[in-house]
Amino acid sequence: MKTIILGGFLGSGKTTVLLQLAKYITGMEGDPQVVILENEIGEVGVDNQMLGGSAMAVENVFNGCICCSGAVDLLEAVRTIKEQYSPDWLLVEATGVALPSSIHDKLLEAFGIKASILTVADASRWLRIKRVSPDFSVSQVEDADVVLLTKVDKLDADKLGPVEEDIKNCSKSAAIYPVCAIKPIETKYFDELMAFAAEV
Repeated sequence: MKTIILGGFLGSGKTTVLLQLAKYITGMEGDPQVVILENEIGEVGVDNQMLGGSAMAVENVFNGCICCSGAVDLLEAVRTIKEQYSPDWLLVEATGVALPSSIHDKLLEAFGIKASILTVADASRWLRIKRVSPDFSVSQVEDADVVLLTKVDKLDADKLGPVEEDIKNCSKSAAIYPVCAIKPIETKYFDELMAFAAEV
């Protein structure tokens, strides 16, 4: 069960990215099955009607943030998903206050799952949010394999470079790609992300 964890602040565009990623994977050769595990609080949730198609399912964890107070619920949900669905791919959409690396570590310890981490960062708000919450901002991107910079269309061209450079300095080795809602995310970005996901 290959696993991808989606992190990012509230309003950064995680759900939009999640839907595109899920539909891309299920459209791949071999018709892989995808299960989405959601832990969003206060944002629009994803359900089976939004996804469409029999190759996807949605499970929800609402009892706290799955990287801390809801960690037991996370592990129980993953165990249930493995037993009931045994999917090819598990996509974990974390709450906007979760630490993706903490979720990664819990999955690795409990199940031997080495997940890849995709962080969605709002380019138009990144520097402002980082000034207010520097430690938490860094924790969102420092262990990411791929960072998608969303809403770049809302940022002046001369301001995008400093945002990219700042995230590059915060991250250990993430590939950083600017995207916007005007056009679909290029599939090559998803391909790179999926290449990081592997079972142990």
